[in-house]
Amino acid sequence: MKTPEPEFDDSPERYPAFQAVVSVPTEQNEDRRQLKRHISVFLLAKIVANGRQSLGRVLNLSELGAKLDTRLKLTPGQSLFLEIRSDLKVGGTVRWVRDKMVGIEFNNPINIAGFLSRQKDHSSRVKARPPRYDCEVAASVSVKANRSVAEARDVSLLGARLAGLTDFRVNDEVLVTIFGLQPRLAKVAWVNQDEVGVTFLKPLNFRDLDAWLETNALQPQAK
Repeated sequence: MKTPEPEFDDSPERYPAFQAVVSVPTEQNEDRRQLKRHISVFLLAKIVANGRQSLGRVLNLSELGAKLDTRLKLTPGQSLFLEIRSDLKVGGTVRWVRDKMVGIEFNNPINIAGFLSRQKDHSSRVKARPPRYDCEVAASVSVKANRSVAEARDVSLLGARLAGLTDFRVNDEVLVTIFGLQPRLAKVAWVNQDEVGVTFLKPLNFRDLDAWLETNALQPQAK
């Protein structure tokens, strides 16, 4: 029988660092209880800490914080950045670490409904998209017997941005091979000068991309 994962505990008694956030005057106790309530979720997210990128999962969520599952090696007090999609981003601070489980406190309370909603902000002219992971990795794109060499500039579970390509058109069906990942059938979604955006016909496997990012995600330059 699989052992259930521990629930996110953001109580000030267990993690004193939350005390300053949830301690409010007595007449606001009901508001405090509302803020502390948390729900179990399963959201894929991009986690960035010290410039390092990782694919993660949000397992538990409240207006004040969240419990994450991530490969990143984090320590209490460390700042990080969480992106659910391009229009849903939040900063936070690590409050506890338990193996791959991490409890974070948000810099500011969030709107949980917004994080859980599948509806995007239509008032923005920029289309919201899933998190992308920056990289500079050798790739190729094949159409029937023709093969073109490219470089993957960013990758997500659903697609990739490829540079060094010309003579491709929107809706072209191609075979994309990115170093370290299994080849994927894809469709060209957009073309811009020598860059092409492709959408995978079948999303990448979460675990495969998670492991791939360990060695292939673009890291900050040493100063």
